[in-house]
Amino acid sequence: MFHARSGHAQTARHLVCLDLVRFSEPVTAEAQARIDKCRRLLTFARTSDWTMSHVYPHTAGRSTRPLAGLEPLPSEPVYYRTGASAFSNRVFRRAIKEGPELELVILGLSLSSTSMGTALSAYDHDIAVTLIEDTILQDAANASGLEAIETVTRALVAPFVQIRRVDELIDHRRGLRLVQA
Repeated sequence: MFHARSGHAQTARHLVCLDLVRFSEPVTAEAQARIDKCRRLLTFARTSDWTMSHVYPHTAGRSTRPLAGLEPLPSEPVYYRTGASAFSNRVFRRAIKEGPELELVILGLSLSSTSMGTALSAYDHDIAVTLIEDTILQDAANASGLEAIETVTRALVAPFVQIRRVDELIDHRRGLRLVQA
């Protein structure tokens, strides 16, 4: 049996690797698990031909170093933000606005003001947003923030922001093929 896909074109996904930079303190086991999930989604996005951007904070006098295994490929653009949003970079903003209709998938390690600023800026540009829940630090501040986002999006701006897990975005069936028995 075969499943025919609907005639609707699927919205393209654009993965924004947001502030995935090295920590000043040692990496805990919990943080390493979140970093590994980031790597998994990044690998999947690359093999699925998603558009990709890496956004780092602009720091005076210090170079920002990406986390091991999450470095951008030479073909992937890198932007440095000056404000609380990836959209504070003029070139990033232009690339997103001039591109095809897309869903912005924000991959970060915390529910920071940068994640929220980027999501709100995307809303201003009528761009759907997905936040990746299981890469975000599971402390009380982030948990209450995710809960507040879910409540607001259900009540006011659904389906503007979706909160999903890495496994929900990775299509495990993609690697399967039909074989004759």
